[in-house]
Amino acid sequence: MSKHTAISWFFNERPNDVFTTETLTLREHTLTDLLEGQFRVKTHYLSLDATNRVWVSDWDIYMDPVRIGDPMRGFVVGKVIESRNAKFPVGIFASGMASWSNQVIGDETSFTPFPAQENLGQAFAVTSIAGPTAHVGLHHIGELQDNETVVVSGAAGAVGLMVCQMAKRKGCRVIGIAGSDDKCRMLTEDFGIDAAINYKTQDVTEALGEACSDGIDLCFENVGGDILDASLTHMRDFGRVVICGLISSYTEKDPVPGPYMFRNIIMRLLSMRGFVILDYMDLMPKVQADLGAWVKAGELRLPLHVVDGLENAVDAVNLLYTGGNTGKVLVRMV
Repeated sequence: MSKHTAISWFFNERPNDVFTTETLTLREHTLTDLLEGQFRVKTHYLSLDATNRVWVSDWDIYMDPVRIGDPMRGFVVGKVIESRNAKFPVGIFASGMASWSNQVIGDETSFTPFPAQENLGQAFAVTSIAGPTAHVGLHHIGELQDNETVVVSGAAGAVGLMVCQMAKRKGCRVIGIAGSDDKCRMLTEDFGIDAAINYKTQDVTEALGEACSDGIDLCFENVGGDILDASLTHMRDFGRVVICGLISSYTEKDPVPGPYMFRNIIMRLLSMRGFVILDYMDLMPKVQADLGAWVKAGELRLPLHVVDGLENAVDAVNLLYTGGNTGKVLVRMV
């Protein structure tokens, strides 16, 4: 394969449910020559995120969707192997939004330098993706205070695990919602949260009532649907609801009803706010400094669910919608 040839996944047709090999097709293609200011990156890791499914939908979303025929979009980290940009010399690592590909062309509008790390995948997952989302959502959007009661849905996923640990370091009582007994056990025994609820085997509304007898101050929502309704039922007066994700609805074909407990926004004087991390890039220096310090202090860690081989990316991304992952899903190029 020549140095200007890449292998990438291209968006082929809209999925009815989860991704399939008809949704995306893997093919070899020729990269263009670099323009002034551009550089070529050999991808080491590709991040797979729940929002990938939203990007290939026909919804009116927060950014331009991936268009049929275009390369599939994703966050990557890798090494610069050719450059016409002095800020990104050959040999440094860079991370940013590009495509599901083993090689990508970028510039400084889409990439930032990434410090070389002994454990590149771990550092990429914590400081570039899940960690910033959790940090901004919890502190900037949710205005977390010490010693509050916090409920986290999708708690065994990458962002959920980050939120749980950040809330615990503020002395909060943290209740996580996850999809298996093993995940719930991990949350309480390995990550020290106060209680965990298996939504597949327990009545979540009832279980939250028992675990949060004095009510919920902050709900960090990654799932939506019935899970969000359960938290809304038990919110305290002036509680806050942070909408980070609604993964339960991402593969639905028809419109999904809104929360049935919507009335509690009035009855409990709640605030509810959605956010997308891409809108908060100005906060990244402070956020990444915090994350680095917390990781160094042993207050923050993130299990990785690593799938080897770009050819396995479609199977890997579907883990996010079936609950087959624990922690951050990454594809490692081999």
